[in-house]
Amino acid sequence: MAISPEHQIYAELFSDSPDMAVAFLQDLGVEVPKYERSELTSCDLGHVDPVERRSDVAVLLRGKVGKDPFGKLMGIVVEVQRDEKQRKRFTWPEYVAALRAKHECPVSLLVICPRQHVADWYSKPIPLGHPGFVLNPVVLGPEGIPVITDPEEVGRCPTLGVLSAAAHGPADPDVLKALHSGLDSIDQETATKYIGYALHLLTDSNGQRALEELMMTDTYEYTSAWTESLRAEGKAEGKAEGKAEAILRILDARGKTPTGEARERIEECRDLDQLDVWFDRALSIDHADELFED
Repeated sequence: MAISPEHQIYAELFSDSPDMAVAFLQDLGVEVPKYERSELTSCDLGHVDPVERRSDVAVLLRGKVGKDPFGKLMGIVVEVQRDEKQRKRFTWPEYVAALRAKHECPVSLLVICPRQHVADWYSKPIPLGHPGFVLNPVVLGPEGIPVITDPEEVGRCPTLGVLSAAAHGPADPDVLKALHSGLDSIDQETATKYIGYALHLLTDSNGQRALEELMMTDTYEYTSAWTESLRAEGKAEGKAEGKAEAILRILDARGKTPTGEARERIEECRDLDQLDVWFDRALSIDHADELFED
């Protein structure tokens, strides 16, 4: 099953910042042990049957366990859900049990839903049939994402700034201003990637237009090839150059660096519709040459 760019972006944000998953669990009332570090672990649940069983993100918390200073304290399964799918209520208990058996530690399930009505739908308990054996998903919808209006907070946790912009940006311009200004304090490559993520998550909303307008002004210091192109009198030529640069930066950031010929093809393209298709693919492809597949 193909994964949508929106789905991939949310998964990438939590992969970039696994501690963010911990913070959300704590905010939602889950007791998390004191830990020394968090790390991504394999999402592959190791089935021998041909049906794919992979969580979107799996996090392992390590800390003092007996004499081991970095023992396995807790696992977190992070799942992104955009739509209501009854099947997930059967597979999620399997994800939790498999990660628990693999690492021999407690495991919690955190479900990220970009739409509040979907979050409400998934919040219901999942009875497994055995007496007392019930999985209560910990679900995060837009209402549970904080409204970030402080640029310094965005600088400290840019992934949270992107989540806040996606959830609240269309209704609160101060959230978009904070994201735009806050990204000034991180490296340009990462900032460009997160600006691209935010623009995509805000597609077809007032928030996307408002963020683009901020990027075209001289009021804020944040600049990149993308923002410079948007400043180029709104011409399609400048915007195409910016989108091409954003595609290349996303591919480079994901370790999918294209060959010289492929890079040249992207840079020379001036078809905005084609660039939009490549931008979406750049977020999820496994190899750079898949960008051009029909």
